[in-house]
Amino acid sequence: MYALVGFFGFGLANFFWKVAAANNTYGPSYIVVEGLAFTLFGVLTHILHRHQFELPTKITLLAALGGILAAISVLLVLLAFRAGGEGSIVFPIARLGVLVTVVLTIAVYREPLTATKILGLGFGVTSILFLSR
Repeated sequence: MYALVGFFGFGLANFFWKVAAANNTYGPSYIVVEGLAFTLFGVLTHILHRHQFELPTKITLLAALGGILAAISVLLVLLAFRAGGEGSIVFPIARLGVLVTVVLTIAVYREPLTATKILGLGFGVTSILFLSR
């Protein structure tokens, strides 16, 4: 259920990137505001859960690197839209990143690679190829 709600949240947030680019928004400014909203949500969640901030150093570095990579990705997607890219092409190509995630998860955490997962990845890649044409 959480993943399903996340699916819609990511979908809407990504659509907003297209809206921003269609309105000639300067990408770095958009990233700053989006990042501030993300930070505010995290702080409010800490306050509501009455939980102190805790994060091991190694994970802090991973979070920072993830934030940098996400910001670069958002900027590049916004630039692709500003250069005339269509959402129906740019988003599917950008979402091929799920392949990196799946491969790393299987390699690092030794999750089983089943025929069903291979078939699902194949269908996912095929659907992205069809959507981008």
